[in-house]
Amino acid sequence: MYFSGMQNSPDTIPAYDLYGEKGLFPDIMHCERIVDRARGLGWTIAPHRHGILHQFFHLEGAGAEVSVDGRRFTTDGPSLISVPRFTVHAFRFPAGQEGHVLSVLPDTLPELFGDAPDASRGLSRWRMVRAPDGLGAVFDAVRADLAGALPLRNALLRARAVEIAAAVLRGEGGGGDDTAVPPAMRHMRRFEALIRADPAARRHVGDYAREIGVSAEHLGRITQAMAGQSPARFIEARRMQEARRQLAYTRLSVASVAHALGYDDPAYFSRAFRRAEGVSPSAYRASRSETA
Repeated sequence: MYFSGMQNSPDTIPAYDLYGEKGLFPDIMHCERIVDRARGLGWTIAPHRHGILHQFFHLEGAGAEVSVDGRRFTTDGPSLISVPRFTVHAFRFPAGQEGHVLSVLPDTLPELFGDAPDASRGLSRWRMVRAPDGLGAVFDAVRADLAGALPLRNALLRARAVEIAAAVLRGEGGGGDDTAVPPAMRHMRRFEALIRADPAARRHVGDYAREIGVSAEHLGRITQAMAGQSPARFIEARRMQEARRQLAYTRLSVASVAHALGYDDPAYFSRAFRRAEGVSPSAYRASRSETA
């Protein structure tokens, strides 16, 4: 089977934003039909992982071959699959597979990945459940909202993502076990948690490595395998992620956001943000407020 390669070294498994793409994530979330992505790839999605995205797959019908962190399944009916960041996944679909994939940035959904422990714990492991009737219409609504710029666009998108996540948490099915999480993933989660706990800290990579209990070189190999980035770039990307959240959801000035993230010079922060996002902090804030 194609999925026999899932047990290979993590260094051979690519990390993407969206599958096959290295560019910046384009919006608050992304939704596409399975057919639009898989048809041009021979209905096969090779093993890969995402360093910044949580994904929900809605597969209609039966017969899709699914591999998640080395475990293989064949769907026997409409299915909903939740895949956390850093989790290796792959698919081989029957020709003409109908369904959707929704990719979300966890930082934009505090209802699911922030202070809601029931949700965040339940979504920290991959899970596959039977899809409830009518779920495809929710994904279609997400695609329609993403294509427009109507009032409360982002609020509606977040609400629809919460509805999809609730279907995962309430559904009948199985999933991953925290006790089976590979050491590399545990280290990666710890690394990210340390950065989030104090995004303004100007610590060396070795400082994080010592606290995690690995060498700086090993942390570098883990971060490259899991997120497709060096530790230094991963740290900076998490700061930019926090900057996006502060700009979108608070009224702090750009200078205050810069200082909160450890940038002594707001002008330098603005240049770094523009390099990462393609727009200035002020323009980013304006684009989010127009569709909030």
